[in-house]
Amino acid sequence: MSGNEFEVDGNKKFKSLNERIPADLCGLDFTFHTFNKMYIQDIINLEACNVIPGMYWYKKHPIYKVDIIGIVVKRQENVKCFVYGVDDGTGVITCCCWKNRMKNQSPEEMEHLIKGGSKLPKVLKEKVSAIMMSQSKMNEGYSLGDLVHIRGKIRIFREVREVMASYHSKLEDPNMELVRMAELPGLYRTSYDVDTLPKKVLEEISEMSQGNNVKGCQGEIVPELKRLLLTYFEEHQPDEINIKYISRLPQVTELLEKDGLSIERKTELQKALGILEEEGWIFTKENHLVYEVIKPDCPLENLIMDILKRDCVKEK
Repeated sequence: MSGNEFEVDGNKKFKSLNERIPADLCGLDFTFHTFNKMYIQDIINLEACNVIPGMYWYKKHPIYKVDIIGIVVKRQENVKCFVYGVDDGTGVITCCCWKNRMKNQSPEEMEHLIKGGSKLPKVLKEKVSAIMMSQSKMNEGYSLGDLVHIRGKIRIFREVREVMASYHSKLEDPNMELVRMAELPGLYRTSYDVDTLPKKVLEEISEMSQGNNVKGCQGEIVPELKRLLLTYFEEHQPDEINIKYISRLPQVTELLEKDGLSIERKTELQKALGILEEEGWIFTKENHLVYEVIKPDCPLENLIMDILKRDCVKEK
């Protein structure tokens, strides 16, 4: 196998692109949707993406959110947030941790609100009280030297790269920093430093590179399939549809054969059905083979309405 090809599942070969993943395929990379555990020095040196705001590149992988553990070496309190400088031994990065809305209430006031105004059982009152007290302590902020765990998105504030925390907590066990440092080399070796693109991305890139004419036909045929399916829903009002049955409809068969896509019929139908599912016309019932049509008085609508009615009756 040449250096410009990758082998997937032992029998398929895909050509490797020297460039990074195309912007419209970044969501197929596992690093895009996860909180990536990384060294702070690498987070500081990430290359900004000029196409997608808030996204960065680590080699060929798109990075959007990060997970760090480090020592608080700087502390600044503002009206709505705390700003910490966190050091993991490789570098220092600024982290913004927002205060909780309950910051203006004293612990005694919160305790009184729970015991006096709530109709919860005693056990639940105690648990809610413990949660609110912990939230109150969190609003007091962390001290210098505390070991903290922070997850959040990367952003630029006043020309300085920082992490806007969506989760943060103090770690009582100092060994957790050593555990993270022992974990990171393996993650880099098996995930971040691997130039092989994910299988799904390679398949999409391979399809994009196979003849512009066929790809152009596919790009034009999916909206037409969507229009035909919507017309079918309006005329026949089906409760559910089966992809095998839909593929044998005369108008669908005629459209696919006219463009020479009869071999890839199922793939194109699934793309059209996926668009309809995203827009709220249908939803999957059985492994993307059977779909239920969303219309007035359908089971899904009734189920959602029942949930909303039950929730709206509850106290605020």
